[in-house]
Amino acid sequence: MTWTLGQLRTFVAVAELGSMTRAADHLGYSVGAVSQHMAALSRVVGSDLFRRRGRGLVLAEAGRTLLPRARNILAAQQQAEMAMLGRDFRSEAIVTLGVFGSASTTALPKVVRGLAERHPHIEVRAREINVETMSAAVIDGVIDLGIGINYPAAPLPPMRGLRWEAVAAEDFGIVVPAGTSRPDEADLAEADWILPPAEELFGRAMRLATSALGINAKETHIVTDTAVALTLAGTGLGLTLATPIMMSLGGPDIELHPVTEAGGREIIVLTSPDPSDPVRAVAEVVAEVFA
Repeated sequence: MTWTLGQLRTFVAVAELGSMTRAADHLGYSVGAVSQHMAALSRVVGSDLFRRRGRGLVLAEAGRTLLPRARNILAAQQQAEMAMLGRDFRSEAIVTLGVFGSASTTALPKVVRGLAERHPHIEVRAREINVETMSAAVIDGVIDLGIGINYPAAPLPPMRGLRWEAVAAEDFGIVVPAGTSRPDEADLAEADWILPPAEELFGRAMRLATSALGINAKETHIVTDTAVALTLAGTGLGLTLATPIMMSLGGPDIELHPVTEAGGREIIVLTSPDPSDPVRAVAEVVAEVFA
């Protein structure tokens, strides 16, 4: 097999960004050049590296096999360059960590600091992933490990090529404007509610949580972005549910009233069934940050 570092670098960019157009923008190439790189690499491999999913691209089986090895090749090239500059690269490793909104703001800075103190040879690179697709990103090899969510009321199904461990648990609470008392049952039943789409795992979990409160929530506002939902709740446009970590996406205009009867969620760390030593080390630091 004969491929070039440029083709591998383009392949990794397309895999991580899910689009030839975004990869072209990221690399400073034309879309045509990216397409040519991928066509040439596919010919060398003898199989398609990607398949279409909606408007984006996801890794095919050959792509999932190649991705971690392409990253290793590019890392080795980077290490060779550093060696020429007199740097010690013998123990350096790069690990890609998938994060989502509230995990990014709450945990990522602590994870980076913890790794710098305990494993200075490991470089962690964060990639924001929709929490609904975090499992698929690990299975497809787009990321090395991910911070995800499991809702005990609507648990994640077992998936081949994936293992996960709960590292924290937190209860839902009712989000109201700051200084507002906890709504009683009548208030909950009459209020407008701000909920995520019902087809999302988070949306199903939220509806099960409102049912556990003994109400049939009036779904007035359907909002995907948690930060937007918290902002709307702070203006008094309706009630929503959140956890303490989710509240980090909000501002001083909101307040959280815990309601243990509504259930909650688990923060989980997702990896392949047999992760590498650097991935295990990052997973341990992530678990300690959330503990």
